[in-house]
Amino acid sequence: MTLVRGFTLVEVLVALIIVSLVLAASLRAAGVLAVGQEQLEHTALAGWSAENALAEVRLVRTLPPLGKNVFDCPQLALRLVCEREVRTTPNIAILRIDVRVFPDVTRDHVLARRTAFMSKLP
Repeated sequence: MTLVRGFTLVEVLVALIIVSLVLAASLRAAGVLAVGQEQLEHTALAGWSAENALAEVRLVRTLPPLGKNVFDCPQLALRLVCEREVRTTPNIAILRIDVRVFPDVTRDHVLARRTAFMSKLP
């Protein structure tokens, strides 16, 4: 009588379950990394758009009018919307310029914001 050694069906099924759980966890981690990388890219591009909007104000060398101004400010293939708000400060010779960047026209989520101050003096 020969004794045959091998794995039982239960042992094989347990091994398959463990391998499938490890693979599922790996796929989930890869998906989270991909989404995080995309959000980081959008935030960086939005920051560039905000910086560009402030640079345009500085380059014109004239003070922008008080109030809000909404305009498109795309970066690469990403369509962004910028909102520039110009306000007075306690010092009458200085204006505060806030720029907020949104992913779309609904403006429900801010991707980036920048603030600058501009002097009315020459």
